[in-house]
Amino acid sequence: MAVWKRALGALVVLTGIGLLSSCSLLPLPTGSFRDTDEQKAAAQMHNIVDAVKHHDTAALKKLFSPHARENATDLNGGLTYFLTAFPSGPVTWKTQGTGNTGEDDGPKHATELLGHFLVSADSKQYELFFAYFTVNDFHPDEIGLYALGVEPYDADPYTSSGSIKPFPLWVSRFNIDNHAATGDPGVYIPQN
Repeated sequence: MAVWKRALGALVVLTGIGLLSSCSLLPLPTGSFRDTDEQKAAAQMHNIVDAVKHHDTAALKKLFSPHARENATDLNGGLTYFLTAFPSGPVTWKTQGTGNTGEDDGPKHATELLGHFLVSADSKQYELFFAYFTVNDFHPDEIGLYALGVEPYDADPYTSSGSIKPFPLWVSRFNIDNHAATGDPGVYIPQN
């Protein structure tokens, strides 16, 4: 009987350990304090793609931070340009990498995600970039989408003469310096 009780006790302990460890396999809800940069960028990308699918300028504009909405040069024109780059219908995407830049000063933090995505729509591929502040204790009005750009996919960021092409050059301007965003807020529009 003592062996039976020990075996049953061991089975209960092993079952409990198995159940507890399986909890770590469950996905965390979006907005959790454990969200990674990739999860935050993916959530933002879902919002962008939803607006693109419906060509919803107002929904896309709401994603931008108050600072970007107020200070971007012709944000409405930029959003119209951005949406016309995509045909109506299904849009698929995959990440090309998410980076971040940030600053800390005691208890205050600023973090800007830099998301790069390969987007497919109507058998065409596009490169999409956004700069997105997840937190900015120094300038709370910068929280949200800061910059957004798209262009037809081009694997080579350099011209034949070796200079950097306009879109990758634009992408390289976004960072944080002295607790504030660098680069102009708004939507990338190619200069002709």
